[in-house]
Amino acid sequence: MSPKSHKHIHYNVTLVDKLWNLKRLCEVHLKMHIPLNMVLKDDEYRNELLERALSANNEELTALVWDVRQLEDSIASATHTGEQFKPAKKTKKGIRLTRLAAVACSLLLILGGYLLRSFLPLDSGEVFVMQAISEAKIKPANSMAASVAPANGALVRATTPLFRVHGSNTVGEKLAPRLVESYLMARGGANIKTEQGNNPVEKAVSAEINGRVEFVEIHAHGSSTAFTDLLSGKAELGMSSRRVKEQERELLLDKQGDLTEPGAEHIIGLDGLAIIVNSRNKLSSLSIPQLVKIFSGEITNWSELGGEDRPINLYARDENSGTWDSFKSMVLDPASATIVLSAKRFESSTELSDAVAKDENAIGFIGLPYVRRAKLLAISSTKNSKAIVPTHFTVSTEDYPLARRLYFYLPQKSTSNDAEEFVRFSATERGQSIVEDIGLVSQNIKTGQPFSNSFYPEEMRQLTNRSQRLSINFRFKDGSDELDTKAISDLQRLVKYMEANAPKRVQLFGFTDDEGDSSENRELSLRRAKVVEQELIARGIYPLVARGMGDEAPLASSKSEEGRRMNRRVEVWIL
Repeated sequence: MSPKSHKHIHYNVTLVDKLWNLKRLCEVHLKMHIPLNMVLKDDEYRNELLERALSANNEELTALVWDVRQLEDSIASATHTGEQFKPAKKTKKGIRLTRLAAVACSLLLILGGYLLRSFLPLDSGEVFVMQAISEAKIKPANSMAASVAPANGALVRATTPLFRVHGSNTVGEKLAPRLVESYLMARGGANIKTEQGNNPVEKAVSAEINGRVEFVEIHAHGSSTAFTDLLSGKAELGMSSRRVKEQERELLLDKQGDLTEPGAEHIIGLDGLAIIVNSRNKLSSLSIPQLVKIFSGEITNWSELGGEDRPINLYARDENSGTWDSFKSMVLDPASATIVLSAKRFESSTELSDAVAKDENAIGFIGLPYVRRAKLLAISSTKNSKAIVPTHFTVSTEDYPLARRLYFYLPQKSTSNDAEEFVRFSATERGQSIVEDIGLVSQNIKTGQPFSNSFYPEEMRQLTNRSQRLSINFRFKDGSDELDTKAISDLQRLVKYMEANAPKRVQLFGFTDDEGDSSENRELSLRRAKVVEQELIARGIYPLVARGMGDEAPLASSKSEEGRRMNRRVEVWIL
């Protein structure tokens, strides 16, 4: 590699770091969620973000904006080859290629390489670049059975997939294909392609492995289809943006085993159910009871909420969507409400978000990565509760009242070693980096500050005066001191994090809902903190503090089961 080429890559990596810092700082100072994938891929969005960062009048942000712009100019200058003096080319849609678009493509190549380089052997470096270039091109919408023509004619196309993963559109639209691509590359795959079937939500990811073209089938028709297809044997792995329902668990029990057990239920990431309105809407927050009234048709005009005298237009996901199931279970069902028939329904989150962005009277709900150019609202569990903006940190801790977990369900009686290996890969730090890269919330541990220090009791404020909160909460199975499936996985993540950040020490604070006697709640919260403490000690980590805070600092109203679940937690801080 020439010195000039080396310098060019250094500029790209530096710019990625700057943009990452820009995203984090803007989320703090502008109080908004910023998808990293939009910052990297969408030059118009990035320009708007840079302008908003300057308008914040913050010295650190201002300096960062000018650093980004100077680096962009440096990269553009380093890549000039004389083509800049020719007339600008157009894409098929007639959009001119811009300097920032070229920078963005370069960034994506570097990012893709780094994400995969950390998982694969170093001598496979050239594969990353070729794969990143392949991903940057438009994928052909061929039949999924189409074969890849080998150079020597020796390759054979597999007639059956390595495994079939069916279910959630939220998981299947972007995340599952990216994870499968990286998994196949980790297995030594080459010429990896994602091909679309006749239906837009059906894909196949193929790769050349050991002289054969292997492929994985992905069908994303909605979370409910994960469980119907597991039951009928049409899929080896289910993907869902909600937890399996009790009746679904019971139907699958004999044939596939208990899907709620740790070996079967795998949390692959988190998502915030974002409530969005048009950017011109003056409202900044709503409570869940207000959402119930809006989507059930009781409130029909924005003036009833303190806004302008305009009718409210409702936008919602379709019946098969896990996003709809989550909204229904978190918002409508606890109030025994139903959505009005006049709501416009969408199979695609992207289409819904873009429709809201064009309609000044609109309100809708989507997954956090699909906010795009709509306006994000802060949400509170009740009218008197703290309204919390969904950010990566508040979703990661599940403090945000409309946070949700994303799942892979691998049956206990599974005979697919490939599906099992894929699930394990998805849980690794590299797999979780892909979750983060597409705009969802990974389970990789990060530090952050609580949304309000005054939220906590005085005893805890004193103990955490110089501490940082970690982006995990330990939660328990209903009505017990037994850790749930996410908490079990998070234990090992926390152990690795503390080993890498020694000599810092863990502080554990248990909380309960406000059902029952306060003294009993304080004892129960301490018992839960001690459960986590003992699990960590068994793994060689010795917490500095393990305290019970009882029913203080509630995140939500304990009148609903979902609110009680949110309040029953053990927070993790480090000092």
